[in-house]
Amino acid sequence: MDLKEAIYSRRSVRKYNDKQISDEDLNEIIEAGLWAPSAVNLQPWYFVVCRSDEALKDLNEIMGGSIFGLTKVLNNRFKSNPEVIDETVNFVKSMGGAKTVILTFLQQEEYDEYTAAVESAAAAMQNIVLTAYSKGISSCWLTAPLHVEKELRERFAPGKGHLLAAITLGYSDLKPKAPRRKDGRFVIV
Repeated sequence: MDLKEAIYSRRSVRKYNDKQISDEDLNEIIEAGLWAPSAVNLQPWYFVVCRSDEALKDLNEIMGGSIFGLTKVLNNRFKSNPEVIDETVNFVKSMGGAKTVILTFLQQEEYDEYTAAVESAAAAMQNIVLTAYSKGISSCWLTAPLHVEKELRERFAPGKGHLLAAITLGYSDLKPKAPRRKDGRFVIV
């Protein structure tokens, strides 16, 4: 699969089957994240890969607490589409049944160049979802965990920096359609 195909074809998937990702594929996916470009070579990311039954159970319990804040956001964004709200809330409560979830934290609490650290970690997450897709593994990059950042940091990354996002990974029979691209998102000068 070439890069353009991966970029244009990858979709966020919110429902997974029980098939586990192999250790080899998971290691390659994580390694791709570690090879992302980073500002002044900070390499500021810290990934916590939740795969064990205990870790996934704890994650799902904590994520259930994110629903209140998330529902407020969704109600504002999708007033006319209550089905989207219901689907998203159900996904977040169970992480879509994903057997692998990567939590992305910053390596440390503070950076002189905080925005650069966040951008660098985002580049690593993009590498992760594209590499997963190239292996036939579905993903969803989600920020809903930010509503329970404190709890997730305490459980999974004490002493590390801010939580930036989570990525669900797994196999799915779903093939979501591409959302419409919005106009007016660039200018060439």
